[in-house]
Amino acid sequence: MTRVFGILIGIGILGLAFVTLMDSLEGWSAGHADIGFWWAVITAFLGLGGLSAIVGTYLHTDGDQPIPVVGSLKESAILFYRGVEHPSATDEQ
Repeated sequence: MTRVFGILIGIGILGLAFVTLMDSLEGWSAGHADIGFWWAVITAFLGLGGLSAIVGTYLHTDGDQPIPVVGSLKESAILFYRGVEHPSATDEQ
């Protein structure tokens, strides 16, 4: 479930990159090179962030880990640290 959550976050970031790409293209077509350029820079950073989130999630999760969010903050912390103490099968030994 953690893998799904991480990939959805990456897809959301890529969605933001698409929106900024449209703003960049709109700026270029309207003759505002500065707006087009800076939105393109933001698009590049968001695109790299989204792809990194997806690839990093795929590489660093085994797909069987639960999302560490339950009823209380204490239970969430216990689940999180239990995962840290017992690394997944994809971690190096």
